[in-house]
Amino acid sequence: MLPQPTAIFVYGTLKRGEVREQCWPRPPISVKPATVRGALYDLGSYPALVTGDDAVAGELWQIAPDDIEGTLVALDRVEGFAGTGDDLYRRVIVECQTTAGSTRAWTYKLASAAMLHAAKRILPNDRGVCIWSRHSTS
Repeated sequence: MLPQPTAIFVYGTLKRGEVREQCWPRPPISVKPATVRGALYDLGSYPALVTGDDAVAGELWQIAPDDIEGTLVALDRVEGFAGTGDDLYRRVIVECQTTAGSTRAWTYKLASAAMLHAAKRILPNDRGVCIWSRHSTS
């Protein structure tokens, strides 16, 4: 069995410079650009990642092993994840691509596809990558 990741991939409001950056309970060891495979949607003030084949850009936050549990507890609250049927997001392990290669990380995917009925799909840009920013949404 593989060990649990000590990295977290974020693609929306938890990124540096976004509205929930201050919600991180501890400073990271490092933050690097990364991508995962999926489909990205704009839900207005925040995005949603779901299963798909696009490259979705974000940040890989490497957390100290002693800090990962507390960090996940804090971010679970921010992302509306409690392991129940009415969660906004579910926390899952994904494969991330960085310039250094591939690594496993936690991320938050939308728990219910029903929320996508009024959402705008974020399509890949001219570099083939989907990117969400509150600064670029209309």
